[in-house]
Amino acid sequence: MNLRLFLLPVSFVYAALSGTRNFLYDTNVFRQKKFDTPIILVGNLSVGGTGKTPHVEYLLKLLHKDFKVATLSRGYGRKSSGFVLGGRGAKASTIGDEPMQYLSKFDDAIVSVCEDRVEGAQKLLASSNPPDVIIMDDGYQHRSINPGYKILLTAFDHLYTNDYLLPTGNLRESRSGYKRANCLVVTKCPDSITEQQKTVIKSKLGLLPHQQLFFSTIQYGDIISVNSSETKNIQQLKGTSVVLFTGIENPTPLVEYLKNKCEVLESLKFPDHHEFTEKDIKAVLEKFNRFAEGKAILLTTEKDYQRIKSSANFTKIQQLPCFYIPVVIKIDNEELFNTSIRNYVTENKRNS
Repeated sequence: MNLRLFLLPVSFVYAALSGTRNFLYDTNVFRQKKFDTPIILVGNLSVGGTGKTPHVEYLLKLLHKDFKVATLSRGYGRKSSGFVLGGRGAKASTIGDEPMQYLSKFDDAIVSVCEDRVEGAQKLLASSNPPDVIIMDDGYQHRSINPGYKILLTAFDHLYTNDYLLPTGNLRESRSGYKRANCLVVTKCPDSITEQQKTVIKSKLGLLPHQQLFFSTIQYGDIISVNSSETKNIQQLKGTSVVLFTGIENPTPLVEYLKNKCEVLESLKFPDHHEFTEKDIKAVLEKFNRFAEGKAILLTTEKDYQRIKSSANFTKIQQLPCFYIPVVIKIDNEELFNTSIRNYVTENKRNS
């Protein structure tokens, strides 16, 4: 029996509190700040594991060449506070691992973090170089700000319709919160998903007439050395032993992907946004040393790499064959999705 069911009474209290809060926002008792610059929110109803980061990167890639784009995140796990702009000298410890990843891949984007999303947006727009569009990474429950376009993510194997409120389940708010979204994306779909499966899911989600539905799948790129720009095609792992260490919410899709790509796979899972300590690195190295006589590599995720590379413990793995693996997404009906996003930004962009 699931022990979390014993917490059901607490979930009823949580439901009452979050429901009352949403009601007060919905009826304008609590005010929401709406900006005249387009803001795209990428969020979810659950506490994580839906793949926000690669979807934010997808939007950055889609928009950054034609618009001045900013990202606004909380900066989870950072040791700073308040509004911080990413720039030269930024580290995961100052802006968070996900914003650090955006900064390292899109040097023409404005990367910012702030716990208070309204304050963050105000400071971005009041700067001498204001963005044309802000991509808000997470914050679906930050009702004090009202983004113009809301993208709600829900994982294929853990739809919000099958989940329950905290602490019994993983939902931050009632399932009915989906109604605020402009579009929904079912993430982490298998490559083999059929049209029939999509139809079944669509009926479960109960979309409103104005809402669009898309499905995305995870795709992994070539692995990249932490010591150089060397890359390896994933097929080159055949006959190689891999020690995978991760600090993400749900590494299962990556583990499943790698199983048939290498000789032996050893996996060490740490909590989401984990800051790797000397003890953790020692455990990783002990695993690796079991394969040291053979053909072996260390492997981590791109997001984990952003934290590790600025850590004092990084030098301990730099001397070894250590790689990270990038993640991208592919969206069905890509042209329709891209057009919807571009049209929203173009139609709502402020005149310079």
